[in-house]
Amino acid sequence: MSTLISLTGNGEWAYRLEEIAADSHLELEWIENETKLFEHLTAVAGNCVVLLPNINFVDVYSICSKISQSFSTTPILFVFESKDGFDMKRAMRAGADDVIFLDNHSSKIQEDLRHAMNKRDALQQKQPATQKNAKVITVASTKGGVGKTTVAVNLAVALAKQSKRVAIIDLDLQFGDVSLFLDASPRRTIYDWVKEDQEGKRIEEYLTLSKQGISILAAPQRPEFAEVITGNDVRRAIAALKPRFDIILIDVSSHMGEIGIVALESSDEILVMTYMDLPTLKNTKLLIETLVLLKLENRVRVVLNRQFTVKGLSINTVEQVLGLKLFATLPAKEKLMTTAANAGVPIRVSQPRSRIAKNFTNMADVFVRTDVRSSKKNPANIVTHAGGHA
Repeated sequence: MSTLISLTGNGEWAYRLEEIAADSHLELEWIENETKLFEHLTAVAGNCVVLLPNINFVDVYSICSKISQSFSTTPILFVFESKDGFDMKRAMRAGADDVIFLDNHSSKIQEDLRHAMNKRDALQQKQPATQKNAKVITVASTKGGVGKTTVAVNLAVALAKQSKRVAIIDLDLQFGDVSLFLDASPRRTIYDWVKEDQEGKRIEEYLTLSKQGISILAAPQRPEFAEVITGNDVRRAIAALKPRFDIILIDVSSHMGEIGIVALESSDEILVMTYMDLPTLKNTKLLIETLVLLKLENRVRVVLNRQFTVKGLSINTVEQVLGLKLFATLPAKEKLMTTAANAGVPIRVSQPRSRIAKNFTNMADVFVRTDVRSSKKNPANIVTHAGGHA
């Protein structure tokens, strides 16, 4: 396994960096682009030191920020030819550990590299003692087009912004769009994982890391592949991911089959999406009644998407029909939603100051509270903390 990895470059600085790494008895691997960099980090669980050279057409500060959020035990060093053009304040905000200036003496650069390696070793040794136990949140609905995927990806981004390590399992196995909404191109999917990793020990090799730092266990690339995945596979996937992440979001199909029921039963929180028309509300009521039969009613939080004025329907009417107070409401922003989906950039990223983005942030705030797990007697009472009645 490479101890140093760096984005590919050419020129005198690259040769100098290779020489210094060799003199320090460190292996240096060149990575072609940002996407492959994150794939490599995911595969090795961040167990390396990242060098970010100041090369043209690459925002190294932005890349550094994404790495520091997703791989907290990975030291990051900027590489600049000199102090000219280096912004210390931006580097600190991005989470960099140090900077190498190639016009320094080789002994100074070697010292900086050794310090980074020692930090990596210390952080990796501490990691097992702080093993994670992810909170599992499933987003469910009774039909497509109600906004499950939109809520899942934007909530994931909002949680990642709070320095949480977040994974999404796309369990809309035939026509899942999580990767599309995050502009990610998975090479491997849950289908490949089920076929190739029976023990579930290498699941991170099958995750796709988005530009926003979200790890995706993508839906199969062909609808017919969905038949291979079973409820037991879903249990194994959740169990394999829980020690590695803070939050696992599941975008589940509207079909209430074995896969969906396993996801719901494995969840700490269930977001039930609904819409402001009577047929959708009727079906949402049926879903809630099903969850009651499964003894999952204390995990249910109802999210009203695309709220707008409808003659004969009000927020109070919706709550009376469903028998629950709303956890959150999201305003009707069809054009904004469509643009975000087409661009693969969640609203929480493209329009961070919009009211709908702030509602996603408020929802995330609820889920990161330390007392959420123990305060489920009446979860709907915290509606005003999750966006209120927009």
